[in-house]
Amino acid sequence: MRHPLALKFLLLLCLAPVWAQTAHDSVPRTSRPKPRPVVQTPAQPAPQPSTIFCVFGDTQPDRKPERLLITSAVARGMAAERPAFVIGTGDYIDGADNAAGARGQYQRFFQALLPLQKFGPVPLAAAAGNHDTGGGLGGLFEQYFGRRYYSFDVSCAHFIILDTQQPGQYGRIDGAQWQWLYQDLTQAQDKPLIFVALHQPLFPVSVHRGSSQDRYPKYRDRLHMLFARAKVNAVFAGHEHLYNHQVRDKVHYFINGGGGGPLYANAGSGGFYHYLKVQYNEDGYAVEVKQVQP
Repeated sequence: MRHPLALKFLLLLCLAPVWAQTAHDSVPRTSRPKPRPVVQTPAQPAPQPSTIFCVFGDTQPDRKPERLLITSAVARGMAAERPAFVIGTGDYIDGADNAAGARGQYQRFFQALLPLQKFGPVPLAAAAGNHDTGGGLGGLFEQYFGRRYYSFDVSCAHFIILDTQQPGQYGRIDGAQWQWLYQDLTQAQDKPLIFVALHQPLFPVSVHRGSSQDRYPKYRDRLHMLFARAKVNAVFAGHEHLYNHQVRDKVHYFINGGGGGPLYANAGSGGFYHYLKVQYNEDGYAVEVKQVQP
């Protein structure tokens, strides 16, 4: 299910500048065992020439319009990176009792995201979150973003968007999606880099322990071992409103739910607004955690 990136053409909205500069995780792809990235600043990015993309998630404003100002700050920061495209890890809205209410929330979300288009249209690949699809809103999500799981290639990297909210399979990757994923990863083994994005993390660290993919350890472990065998480089998730990075069997797992929703932790435990900047080429990739000042 290869899928071209959906372009979301948005009008330019001029807002205040963003402050963003923090740590850097450098992750080389070599035949040697991958060391755990050392968080440091400043740090050496991936060699040029390279492709840049950004990752953000959980803009969920908790019915507080002022939180969308944080999302706009995230959008301005990402625009300044001049990314080739952007990946979302879900929960762009709060959810609603009906489609009309959800449409209004999406309109406000897209307006908050307008600064991303400052230098021209930026493609958005969006993973579905529980607030985006719960209560029968999955069809509306598909109207805005298209398929709920698919893959695409950009330069030397293969990208996979997964759906942890599939009807009847909430919190696990199973059935037709699992079969598709297995085949897709098999076919992608010639790619130097493989990145995956989804909403619910495999290994949550905060309030969503037990309500993420760890709710079904059998399916979670099966998915993780597939990632490890297929040499997936990094998996980006949301759901928990914080930043976290961990390495399991050489797979780098990032939780990046700092797009504007209410934070789940203090700053020292990853509770800060942020997005990720990822820079890559055939030699490797680098992930920068970009903190955003509200």
